[in-house]
Amino acid sequence: MDFTRVSSQDDETRAYDAHDDGSDADSDLEELQGDIAKLEGSVREFLASQHGETSFSPAVRGGTRGRGARGPRKAAKPRGDITARLSKVNQAFLSGDYARALDLAFEVIRINAETHQAWTALSSIFREQGEMARALSTMVYAAHLRPKDVFGWLGCASFALDTITDDESDNLHTARLCYSAAIRADPTNVEARLGKAAVCHRQGHLAAAISEYNMVLKNRPQDLDIVRKLAEACVDNKHAETAIPSAISAYQKYFELAAARSIHHSLDAPWHDVGIYVELYASTGRYQDAIWELKALSRWLVGRGHEKYWDNWQTDDREWDADDSRRQEIPDFVSGGLEQDRYGSALPYELRIRLAIYRLRLGDQDEAFLHMSWLDPTEQHTMDFVNDFSFLVYELASALARSSQPTQAITYFELLRTLPGDADPMLLLQLGRCYLTLGAHSSAEECFLASIEADEAIIEARVELANLYEQTREDEEALILAAEAMALRRARENDTLSDPELEARSASAFPLQPVFQRHRQARARTRRDNAARTKPVVPRRYRPKRLAGPDKRQQDEQARALKLSEQYRVVRELKQKIADGHENLIPAWMASSEELINDFRSLKKFYTWDKYLHFLGKTGTMETQDIEQPENELALMYERLSRSLAPQVEGPRPGVLSSNQDNHQGISFDNWLDLFLDYAIGLAVMHRRDEAYQVCEAARDSTVFQTPKYVFSIYVAWSVCAIYTSDEEKCVATARHLMRDSELSDSYRMFALLSYLCQSPASWYTSGPAQKFILRQIKGIDMKHEIVRTQSNETMAAEPTGADRDSIELDVCLLMLYGHILFTSASYTFALGYFLRARALDPENAMVNLSLGLAYVHYGLKRQSANRQYLFLQGQAFLASYTNTRATRGDGKSLAEIYYNLARLFQLLGIMSLAMDYYIKAIQEVKREDLSTTIKNTTIFNSSLLYLTNQNTLVSYLLINKNIIL
Repeated sequence: MDFTRVSSQDDETRAYDAHDDGSDADSDLEELQGDIAKLEGSVREFLASQHGETSFSPAVRGGTRGRGARGPRKAAKPRGDITARLSKVNQAFLSGDYARALDLAFEVIRINAETHQAWTALSSIFREQGEMARALSTMVYAAHLRPKDVFGWLGCASFALDTITDDESDNLHTARLCYSAAIRADPTNVEARLGKAAVCHRQGHLAAAISEYNMVLKNRPQDLDIVRKLAEACVDNKHAETAIPSAISAYQKYFELAAARSIHHSLDAPWHDVGIYVELYASTGRYQDAIWELKALSRWLVGRGHEKYWDNWQTDDREWDADDSRRQEIPDFVSGGLEQDRYGSALPYELRIRLAIYRLRLGDQDEAFLHMSWLDPTEQHTMDFVNDFSFLVYELASALARSSQPTQAITYFELLRTLPGDADPMLLLQLGRCYLTLGAHSSAEECFLASIEADEAIIEARVELANLYEQTREDEEALILAAEAMALRRARENDTLSDPELEARSASAFPLQPVFQRHRQARARTRRDNAARTKPVVPRRYRPKRLAGPDKRQQDEQARALKLSEQYRVVRELKQKIADGHENLIPAWMASSEELINDFRSLKKFYTWDKYLHFLGKTGTMETQDIEQPENELALMYERLSRSLAPQVEGPRPGVLSSNQDNHQGISFDNWLDLFLDYAIGLAVMHRRDEAYQVCEAARDSTVFQTPKYVFSIYVAWSVCAIYTSDEEKCVATARHLMRDSELSDSYRMFALLSYLCQSPASWYTSGPAQKFILRQIKGIDMKHEIVRTQSNETMAAEPTGADRDSIELDVCLLMLYGHILFTSASYTFALGYFLRARALDPENAMVNLSLGLAYVHYGLKRQSANRQYLFLQGQAFLASYTNTRATRGDGKSLAEIYYNLARLFQLLGIMSLAMDYYIKAIQEVKREDLSTTIKNTTIFNSSLLYLTNQNTLVSYLLINKNIIL
C-alpha cells in the first residue's frame, strides 16, 4: 500500500472541506478520516523506528524528507516450500547422500535462484566431493547475493587462495575480485586491502599492491609488517626508481613514530629493518644518504640518540671504530662518558658490512677495509656470519671486484663456495672473472665450466670462457661456446616478449636489493627450471678442461671413458630385463640412454660444422653474420671465429673418422646406432614426437652413420616413430626417401604400408607432392622405354633385346600404388588407366582385378558418369575374374575374403538381399575355418547394419551380442 499517496489524498480532502463552508460533514467521512489519521501515525512511528528517530512530528509533514536507508532491501524470508526443501538438503548432506543433496539444492535454485542458503549448501557439497573449482564458483555466487557481507567475500577469497593448484592464475584472479568486492562493501576493512595487496603482488601487479599498502599505512603507519611488504613490492616493481620513495617515506614515518614514543629497543631492536631501509637508499644510488641514515638509526638503537654532533661528521665512520683513537679527535666527544660497548662492538656485522659496501661504491677503500677487518676469514664467527648473511658477503665480494681488488674478492667468494648446497652459477662466474684478472687461466676456466654445469642457461659464463679460449687459440671450442651463447640470447629475447615485466626488473639500472634477492633469485630459478624441462635450448654436453695440465686432462678422459662403459653396461642390462617383461624399468633405461646419446651428440668429431652448430641452436651456416645485431660483441666474435675456421671447413670434410676406427669409448658404432634408434622409438611410444625426430635426425647427420646400411636403418626407425605418433606427413616423407634410394617393389610396398599403418586421415597419402613424386618415377621409366624403342627403330631391330626389356620393364607395384592414390582421390577415370596398365603386365593378379572392379563400380556411382550400366557390368566382370583367380587357392580364408568383398559390392549397389547372402556365406566360412577375429567382427558388424537398414533391430542386436566379444 502506498502510504504517501494516501496522505496526499487526505490533505486534498481536508483542504476542500475548509473552503466549502456550506457542506455538511458526514459522520462516516469523519470516522474514515480518523482511521486514516491513526494509520498515518502508525506509519510514521514505523518509519521513525526504522530510521532510528525517536519521534516524527506531524508539523513537519510538508518539509524535506529524511535521506533514509540506501542500497538493496533485505532479502525476504524463503517461502515455506523452499524452507522445507532446504531442510531436506541439510538432512541429505549430514547423512552423506551428496547426490540427493545436489538434486534438492538444484531444485531450490530452479525455483528461486536468489536463495542464498542453496548456494552455500552447494558449495559445502562440492567441497566434500573434492570439486574445489565448483565449490569456489558457488561460494562466489552466494556472495553476490549478499554484496554487503564483507565476511562472505573474505571467505571466498581465502578459499580461493587455499585451493590453489599448479595453475594459480584463475584462483588469484578470483581472490582479487573477492577482495575488491569486500573493499567496496567496507572501504575501511584492513584485512580486505591487505589480502588484495598480497594477491596483486603474486600476480605481478605491483603498482596496485603498492597502492593498497599505502592506503592501509595511512591509518596504521606503525605496522612494521606492512611497511616491509610495501618495501618488497617497491623493490620488485619494474619502475622501482619511482616506487621506492614511497617505501622510504613509510620507513621514515615508522622510525619517527618509534622515536617519538621513546621506544628503546634491546633484544628486539629492528636491525634487520634498518638494513632494508638503508638498502632502499642504496638501490637508487644515494649511498651517502644511506650511510647517514644507517649511523643515525644505529646510534638511536644503542641508546646514543642524544649525540647529534655525529651527524655533522660524515667523511668517515670513526664513530663505530673499535677504540677511541679517532673518536677523540672530535671536540664534542667525551671519552668514557658512555659504555664502550655502545660504540664499535654495538654495530651488528650486517650493518658494518653494508657500510663497507657503500664506502667501496663511493671509492673510499681505506674506510671500507677498516670495516672488513672485523671479519677475519680464519675465525669461526666469520663463517657463521657468511652462513647467515651470504647475500651480503656476495655483495661485498662483488664490490671488491668492481673496485679492482680481485685478491680480496676471491677470499670472500671462496668462503661462499664452501657453503653447503647447490653451486651458485653467478658466484662461480664472478670468481672466474677475478681469477681471470689475476691471470690464473686454469682456475678461471674451472670456475666458468662449473658455472655452466650449475646453470645450463647462463650466457655470461659462456661469453667469458669463449673469450678466454680465443686468447689461448682454442678457436673451435670458442666458436661452439659463442654459438651456444647466441642461441640462449635469442631464447631469452623470446621469453622477454612473453614476460616483459620480468625482463624489465632483471635489466633494471640499479642492483638487486640483498634483502629480497634470495626470493627473487628463487623465482627466477624456478622459471629457468620450468623452461629447461619444457624445451632445452642448448643440450647438456661434456666439456673437458682444455687449459688444465696434460696429466689432469688424461685423468679426466680416463674417468669419462670408465663412466660411459659402465653406463652402457647398465643400459644393456636394463634393456634385457625390459625384454623379459619388467616394463617398470623403462624410465630408468630411458634416462641412462639419454645421457649416453647426449654425450655422443656433444662431440664435434662426429658431425660437420653446420650440423653441429645447428644442434647447438645456432641456425644457418658459419658464414652467416648476425644481421639483427651486427655491432654486438658476441656476434662479432662469432663472425671472427667463423672466418678463422673457414679454411678448415672448405677443406676435407671435418668429422670423418679414419677407416680403422669403428668404435667410440669401447662401444662399436653399430651398438651406438642401435642405442639411438631404440631411444628414439621409446620417445615415440611416449608420444614425445619432436624429441624422437631430433634423435633420428642426429643419427642421420652424424658422419659415422653414412653408409647405406646405416641410413636404411635410420629411416626405418624414423618411420616407426612416425607411425607411433600418427604423423602421416613424416610417414610419406620417409617412404619417399626409401623409394628414391632403391627403386624396388619392396620400397613401393613400404610406401603403401606406412600410409596404411598411420592412424590419421589420408591427406598426405593423396597430396600433390606424393602424386608428383610417383608420377615422375613412372614417366622416367616410360621415357627409357621410348628411348629404347627409338634406338631400335634406328638400328632396324625388330624389338628391344631381352636386357633392354629388363631395364625398362614397369613395376606392377608402382602402377598400382599410383592408381590407388588416384582412386583415393576419387579420380576413377585416371586410376582405371594405371590399373589397366598393371593388368597388362600381370593379368592373373587378383589384387589388380579387384581394384579394377571396384574402380568401375565407383566410377559408375558418380553423378556425371555416362553409360552407368556398362560400368557396373564391367566392374562385375573384373570382380568375377578376381573371384575365379582367388578361388583357385581353395582355402577358407580366401573364400571368406571373396564372399565379404562381393557382399560389400552388393551393399554398395543397394542390392541388400544378395549382400546378405554373401555375408552369411562369409560368416559360415569364418566359423568353419576359425579365422581371425578381424574379418569375423567386420563381417558380423556389416550384417547387423543390413538388418538395421531393414528395420530388423532385434536380429541385429542378437547377432552382435552373440558373436562380437570386445
